[in-house]
Amino acid sequence: MTSVQPADPREPATNLRALTALMTAGLVLTNTAFLYTPSRTVLGLIVLVTLGSLVAYWIVRSVWFRRCWTNAELIAPGHQRLGRGWAAGIWFVPVANLWLPRRILLDIRRASGLAGERLVNLWWGAGVVMFLCGTTAVLGDPPRAAVLAACAVLPLRAVAFIRIIGQVTTRQVEALGLPPLSKLGTPVVERAEPTNSPAL
Repeated sequence: MTSVQPADPREPATNLRALTALMTAGLVLTNTAFLYTPSRTVLGLIVLVTLGSLVAYWIVRSVWFRRCWTNAELIAPGHQRLGRGWAAGIWFVPVANLWLPRRILLDIRRASGLAGERLVNLWWGAGVVMFLCGTTAVLGDPPRAAVLAACAVLPLRAVAFIRIIGQVTTRQVEALGLPPLSKLGTPVVERAEPTNSPAL
């Protein structure tokens, strides 16, 4: 039986933070389009960039969650209530994806040695508000208040999630003693000093 190895969360964490910011900007612009109708060219460009960032965000988010789940299990075995598969796939399960991501993220944080639920609750609560606002848009022309609410909570949710990513990633790297990364993203290998051994 092979032992589970630590999964370095730093590279997906860096990408996920950038994608979170890009996706949030795109969603704010898309929501604003409900209030101020731009030209078809501008609207098409906004939608294209937003959809592209969303797909990339969903993929990288699943990778980061799966790696962090694996690391949290190595740090504190048996402290997570859902399996590793749920950490990556819960986002695609209707209804359950409204509350189980919060549970998974809290379990990862606690198993990693991080206390407090405020940031996770802010991130999760803002997501629920976004879901409700999105529901009004699907049912018909969204009211102005719903659009403004979505534009207000999107940046809050992004900031909270970016901070969570940084906290969890930093804590797991420290707890697992992962080697530092070079500027190119590869582990830094320290060279041994040459020894002046006598020739045989």
